[in-house]
Amino acid sequence: MKIPARYHPGLDVIRLAALLPVLCYHFCIEAARLGFAVPAFLIGRAMADWVEVGLAWFFLLSGAALCLQWQGRFRWRPYLVGRAAAMYPPFWLGFLVLFLYGDVLHGNNPDISRWRVVFSLLGLDGYLAPVTPTFYKIGEWFLGVILLLYLLFPLLLWCMETRRRRLLLGSLLLVWQLVWPFLCPAPLEAGHTVLGRLPAFALGVWFGTQLRENLTPLPRAFWGLAALPLLWVPAVPRLAVLLAVSAALFWVVYRLGQYIPRRFWAALRRPAGWSYGVYLVHHVLLTLVLLPAAQRTGWPLPVWFPVFLVLSFVLAALLTAMTAPFSRWLKRLG
Repeated sequence: MKIPARYHPGLDVIRLAALLPVLCYHFCIEAARLGFAVPAFLIGRAMADWVEVGLAWFFLLSGAALCLQWQGRFRWRPYLVGRAAAMYPPFWLGFLVLFLYGDVLHGNNPDISRWRVVFSLLGLDGYLAPVTPTFYKIGEWFLGVILLLYLLFPLLLWCMETRRRRLLLGSLLLVWQLVWPFLCPAPLEAGHTVLGRLPAFALGVWFGTQLRENLTPLPRAFWGLAALPLLWVPAVPRLAVLLAVSAALFWVVYRLGQYIPRRFWAALRRPAGWSYGVYLVHHVLLTLVLLPAAQRTGWPLPVWFPVFLVLSFVLAALLTAMTAPFSRWLKRLG
């Protein structure tokens, strides 16, 4: 595998570390819903907070990676084509298989107008599902959020060009991170919206400017951990507190990842490249295949979690490989 000249192994460590709490929580919560005995701490508030840290890392990482790629050389056409090529082919293939099987062959969702499949083609079906009927299959809310945040990235990149813009943007987003949980209308969850994740994504873009200059703001970043006690203050939005904690831990994990020897970089980069596919396939694999199999066989639930991890990455690797030619073709358009 070809390694980029300015490869940051710490970013791939974060990418993989962000997956683990999400996969563990989904595995445990879905198992509990089916009647399996699951330790309370694996589906409780503390575990949900670790999931939030993983999600915050994902948005911080997305902003930072885009900044590393595009700062100083941004052009709209290659940027949009590149984002579409990276995100849509795996999603479309996964969605198409499930749509054909469930809705075309077996007649699921007969009451939903077929024109609403346009939401799926745009990758917004999971994001819009709480407020309107869609053919949501895979991708969940985060896919719609990140796709819409990609459209805001050029504005955020422009704000990074001067200190005055950065300070103004940071001040506005700090206030917004605190007030949005109180303003977010039902049935939406604040953290499942573009406006709820914009501060994390914008902070990630700023992190990218630091990485371009080979700066790691440690130990200053540890000040973010000072917000941790606020998790026990009900009046303070957890989303804001967990973003501060996640930002501090981002730099800790990044620094540790940078110490990985070069001979292991290829082994790290490959599974990290499958992480998006894992996000797409893991929930479907879990609910439609693995947990029903666990119910039939009667094997202990802990046996199934490593199987779940391995199969998620295997399916993600297959999905990535199958859609790679189409992705390359799309990129050439840019």
